[in-house]
Amino acid sequence: MMKKQAARQRRSPRRGKQTPFPESNRLLHQLQILLSSLSPFLRATWRGWIWKLRERLVAAGAGARQAMERARVPAPAFLAASVLIAAAAVFTSLFTFGTTVVYDGSTVGTVPDESSAVEAVSQVESELSSVLGDDFSLDASLVSYSTGLVSRRSVVDEQELESTLNSQLDLVTYGYSLYIDDTFIGASTNKEALEALLDQVKAPYLSENTQSLEFVEEVEIREGYVATDAITNLGDIVLKLNETKEGEVVYTVEAGDTWIQIANDHGLTSKEMQALNPGFDINKLMVGDQLLISNAVPYLTVQVSQWEYYVTEIPYDIEYIDDDSMWEGDTSVVSKGVYGTADTTALVTYVNSEEISREITEQTVTSDPDTEVQKRGTKERPSWAPTGSFRWPTNGTISSRYGSRYIFGSSDFHTGLDIANSRGTNIYAADGGIVVTAGWSGNYGYLVVIDHQNGYQTYYAHNSSLLVSVGEKVHKGQHIAKMGDTGRATGPHCHFEVRYNGKTQNPLNYLP
Repeated sequence: MMKKQAARQRRSPRRGKQTPFPESNRLLHQLQILLSSLSPFLRATWRGWIWKLRERLVAAGAGARQAMERARVPAPAFLAASVLIAAAAVFTSLFTFGTTVVYDGSTVGTVPDESSAVEAVSQVESELSSVLGDDFSLDASLVSYSTGLVSRRSVVDEQELESTLNSQLDLVTYGYSLYIDDTFIGASTNKEALEALLDQVKAPYLSENTQSLEFVEEVEIREGYVATDAITNLGDIVLKLNETKEGEVVYTVEAGDTWIQIANDHGLTSKEMQALNPGFDINKLMVGDQLLISNAVPYLTVQVSQWEYYVTEIPYDIEYIDDDSMWEGDTSVVSKGVYGTADTTALVTYVNSEEISREITEQTVTSDPDTEVQKRGTKERPSWAPTGSFRWPTNGTISSRYGSRYIFGSSDFHTGLDIANSRGTNIYAADGGIVVTAGWSGNYGYLVVIDHQNGYQTYYAHNSSLLVSVGEKVHKGQHIAKMGDTGRATGPHCHFEVRYNGKTQNPLNYLP
């Protein structure tokens, strides 16, 4: 089999259609032309061989002469017999019987017999059927076999005849095919070029700290015949590798994840991720939920493990001192803690630049952490005390966001968040605190302002009616007003404003 493959690699160039000389079909003329062309060659090259043959003939002649003398054979007859024997020896050394295969008017080659020729053609048909994926047979009217006297030097073996016929047909080419997970990507006649292309894919992930680098998929370069039209240039193969194939990418929800954060981390909008995950409640994600992030994956995935060296912060401990002058849940720092440091060596594994594991193999502490001391409140917290976080003040649609906008025929800076709904919709305190404003306030219309006793104040404007008064202590979620369109407003909505130390903030940075 190895010899057969080797023979197929010796691809014969395609030859044009040959036109025989008119006289070449006549045996007598063939012999005359042959002897004429061989005469100088025999004189120059085989002179020594002829002399040896002459010596043998002389010796044979001497013996024959003695026999003839005894038998009284005439000398002329003996000479003629000797010449015929010599001519026959030369002729049989130069010529033999063989079968020549002709396809579509062009000579393919000559093999020792017709059975070998037929077998070679049958083998080519079988190989073409295997490569092209269909039953293939040559047009019988284009194939002919002629058996006769041929030059010994023109006779080839069966495998070389197959290779030459394949070359003339030009339907398949001996080359190298790139497969990824048994999917055909492209083929080339240059194996080294394909290997260099795969090395280029790996190159961006290589560094002096690389410990291992491999493709996640099964990548294989297969050697053998391939359809000629499947041979492509390397640029086309590179483009194919940069495309994606059908396949699911799934993300498993972890503690602290939010829908928007997951979408942003994977380059998606909320609507795009909802389209991929119909039926999921974006407000009720559970740890362990699996979200579809993509319906397409790359053809090639590179997994690299590399050594990384960095300084790690060592967390400090916190020591608490109870304080009955502070509310439960509140703390204040007495002396701030300091992180320790450690020189760290880790073996980190990435898949297409996304970290999938980190194994710390060595860590040397260079500085110890300093413990932080905090006061911890033990005083019972009243219902109106702030929690330090805000809830949405009402339900509705965001009609205007914080920042620059064009309204009432001019541009201005919007200092809050407008949440629109129908007149009379309930409005609630975003956190606990003390009401410092409850009444009419120019463009704000009927306004409620709550001081949360921690530097933050929240504003609730354009109300139709107020349910609290100045000095009243309210708890988080308490019903404080009803939605309206008083003051400078285009329709019923709640203008919700967050201020810290007197400066307006983007409310969306505080709302869940």
